[in-house]
Amino acid sequence: MRLQVLICTIGAEGIARVLNAVHPRVAGVGYLVAWQQPDGDIPVPQELAERQDFQVFIHRSRGISRNRNFAISCASAPLCLMGDDDVDYSADGLQGIMTEFDACPEADIIAARYTCFDRYVKPYPQRLTDFANAPKGYYVTAFEIAFRRNAVSRRVRFNENISIGTPVLRCGEEDVFICDARRAGLRVFVSPVTIGSHDHPTTGERDAGEEYFAMTHGAVMSHLHPFSWPARLLIHALRERRAGRWAFFPYMRACLAGVRYARRNKVFAAK
Repeated sequence: MRLQVLICTIGAEGIARVLNAVHPRVAGVGYLVAWQQPDGDIPVPQELAERQDFQVFIHRSRGISRNRNFAISCASAPLCLMGDDDVDYSADGLQGIMTEFDACPEADIIAARYTCFDRYVKPYPQRLTDFANAPKGYYVTAFEIAFRRNAVSRRVRFNENISIGTPVLRCGEEDVFICDARRAGLRVFVSPVTIGSHDHPTTGERDAGEEYFAMTHGAVMSHLHPFSWPARLLIHALRERRAGRWAFFPYMRACLAGVRYARRNKVFAAK
């Protein structure tokens, strides 16, 4: 096995999404399901137990970042792809990710792309590109992140103070992960390989008008850009106002509240 897709899910509804998604059989590819069961025991569905290319690991915690770290700790393949429980994977895409790593031995992390209802929701490069030179408007989504397991597991983890399942800062963990990886010296690239489709709104698309989302944006921006974050938040607040999602001052208040929360609770403190 060369590549493991690390599918993180929680509870009965989560495992039902896994069962309903497309997971092609591909030579050299396995699927690892990190299944959080914080509220009691649920048996592994027979459909998954019978597949030789699936492994299911159960634990009791909450929080997607915690589950992602658990999945990485359980992985054994040299290459991994962070997954989600409602992604329909492409055999060609999974093979393509392995090919990209073969062609770029200096890459520690490669972010792929996906479609949503047969279209791309953000700009992507047309060739394998250093993350620093990604197209304007690009951002990473967690289930696009592929990596060399040994490089990542020794040097960077998902921040467990951020993600769905935490009290306040319930998104943005992928941005922090990529930032921390680059600061740790890992080489990050963006690829035009399409791993599959995700025909559902992401957290950002669904919750952009929610207060927690603005708080998280402020907190994450202060980590990604420790010197220029105030100016960046001002510019973003103006964009949010023009888009009609937020008024300027309420958005800025929420962002600054997120910055204060992160500092008070040492969200980004080194461990």
